[in-house]
Amino acid sequence: MRKMCKTLALTLCITMLLSTLTAAGDPGGKAILTLEEAKEIALKYNTQFKHQDSYIEQKKEDYQDIADKTISSKGSSIVEKTQSYVAGKMAVDSAYNAWQLEVFKKGDIKRQSDYNVTIAYYNVMKAKYSLDDAKRAMELAQWDLDIAKIYFDNGDYTKNELSQIENAYKSSKTEYDAAFSSFENKMKALSKEIGKELNPENDDIDMTISIPDITAIDLAKIREDYLKNSPDFYSLKLALLSYEYQKYLIDEEYEEYDEKTRKISDTIEDGFAELKYRANRDYDDAKYKYDEAVKALDISLNEQYSGIKTVMETIENLKKSIADMRITVKNNKLKHDLDLLAPIELSKSESALKDLENALNTAIVNLNTQYLTLTQYSYTPEK
Repeated sequence: MRKMCKTLALTLCITMLLSTLTAAGDPGGKAILTLEEAKEIALKYNTQFKHQDSYIEQKKEDYQDIADKTISSKGSSIVEKTQSYVAGKMAVDSAYNAWQLEVFKKGDIKRQSDYNVTIAYYNVMKAKYSLDDAKRAMELAQWDLDIAKIYFDNGDYTKNELSQIENAYKSSKTEYDAAFSSFENKMKALSKEIGKELNPENDDIDMTISIPDITAIDLAKIREDYLKNSPDFYSLKLALLSYEYQKYLIDEEYEEYDEKTRKISDTIEDGFAELKYRANRDYDDAKYKYDEAVKALDISLNEQYSGIKTVMETIENLKKSIADMRITVKNNKLKHDLDLLAPIELSKSESALKDLENALNTAIVNLNTQYLTLTQYSYTPEK
């Protein structure tokens, strides 16, 4: 009779304990920041973007000042005069390129701002999923510990068994603290990108995200966009075209002088040969850098595309695992209703399902991150 009373008391304590446990959820009343709002805020407070028109106008005026000046050919020989003339033309070309680079920058500043904000936003999303997992794991460990203490007080658990469960709880608490710290840091990083302080207690983000259509990825078009809109390639291309122009100017002066004189002395020939050699050398160096960058780009794009396909496979596998786990949870609910499964075991299976769902959501965020990185230059620059 005493044993039966003890068992009933134990069962009642556990039941009362479990009845106080509720599923974790975000508190209401928080301000929800969407990704598009975050990008707009960031651009609004981007000082560089705000003043870019003035930089464009300044470089345009610099170019016009240089272009309006008469290019003189100074020197005691035709080679020196050619060198002076080419230098003057190249100064005009350089000023024009500096102007066009500022025009290009305006669109790229927006692209870079949008990209940085999106990556920071995605990092907050992943941190929230990790925090949710860590919180549930800690709560389950707490439940295990509370139940173990009841069993220990009733003499059904040894001190060693209780210590093991206490250590498991402490580990889960440590992991939760780390996840919470990571979440706070990711929120701070997003705050820095948008120029607005976000408080995890009052601010939240929209967790809605979709799976991009990777079957529509066109690597050839992405490569074309990258070569056109990447600031690195834009600068490399400008340098290549400038050195090509330098070659053309020297060749033109040489041919014009040759036609006028019909005879070039060895000294002048050697002088022009030196000018041509330097121009060809500069052009070859610029072309080599450009070609090598293109080769590296092709490798990078293929690797990124392979990574995207791998993440997509992970997503499909997680979907299957979630479907299987939902069946397990459904069966566990039936067992629980028939008093064949303890409430804590049902909660653990439900938590395991949530872990898989968060793993899927995290994989989707990772897919969007990689997709954004791959396609970041496929846009229309703002002029």
